Amino acid sequence: MTSRERVLAAVRHQKTDRTPANYMAHQEVTERLKQRLGIVDDEELLRALQIDFRRIQAPYYLPETGPDADGYFINMWGLRYRKESINDNLPKVVSPFNENTTLRQVENHPWPDAGKLDYSSSYGECQKYHPVYATYGAPWSPFFHEVGWLIGQENLFIWMYTKPEVVQLIIQRIVDFETKATEKFLTACRGLLDITYFGNDFGTQRGLVISPEHWEKFFRRPLKQFFDLSHDFGCKVMFHSCGSVRAIIPSLIEDGLDILEPVQTAAVGMDLPSLVRDFSHLSFHGGISTQTTLPFGTKEQVQNEVRSFIRLTREKGGYILGSSQELIEDIPLENILTMYDVNLRI
Repeated sequence: MTSRERVLAAVRHQKTDRTPANYMAHQEVTERLKQRLGIVDDEELLRALQIDFRRIQAPYYLPETGPDADGYFINMWGLRYRKESINDNLPKVVSPFNENTTLRQVENHPWPDAGKLDYSSSYGECQKYHPVYATYGAPWSPFFHEVGWLIGQENLFIWMYTKPEVVQLIIQRIVDFETKATEKFLTACRGLLDITYFGNDFGTQRGLVISPEHWEKFFRRPLKQFFDLSHDFGCKVMFHSCGSVRAIIPSLIEDGLDILEPVQTAAVGMDLPSLVRDFSHLSFHGGISTQTTLPFGTKEQVQNEVRSFIRLTREKGGYILGSSQELIEDIPLENILTMYDVNLRI
């Protein structure tokens, strides 16, 4: 099987010659691995680890302006901020919205124009990898976080109770930009993108950041817009959320999610065996623990965890090997290499 065939078969819950694998890491980890293996570039490292995915980059931020006379920069959402603390009475961050903001003011706000984004290189990048590897990517579109950064995280939690219509409209205007950016990106890829990849961290170590009711009211419908758009272009959908999101997995499946990533297995209710048992139509990406096994475990413990996940899904697919978060600097290189080596030998 080619890497692409292997990934797509696994997502369709079909048996594969081996479990497909992906790699996500801080650049410092990548540089150390290349040095350890005597490798020159990132692509060569992916080949050495026999990674089946290639990510197609889709930047979606427009340039900021500034600084102005008071030292403020303005990002594309209209948030004014200063990059350095200055000893004066001016606030470091100034939102364009406040307690008195009306729906009309939200409508009249100068929202960014996705038409200014340039994805002219996306097709060439897809062509380079698509015949052999599973291509994935999309504008990241973390609208849950974007609204919190724009109006303040505490304000978001309060305004969901006191100004729900204003919050919903701000979310929708952010999502309008991000879905248009996604559509432009997917159009540029000309059918050579296999999997879209979006991220919003709805989970903590113990449960959702907000109540399931508020997730349903404010964030479920906007999220589904990304899923529907992806499927319109013939793509599978991979969604990233840290933490414990078990409470919303049935809704994610109903709305069309294909792959959940990164499966933070140390969070409450996110152990892989129970997820595979209870959500058999969903595929899972990741799970090898960056909280316990990879940073603190022995080589044998890493081997055992990888083997248990592979054996759990060997016959029916639905699993992509990877870590439960990006690989960071506190993880021994030996454990990272062991994680991928086991997959090739089991």
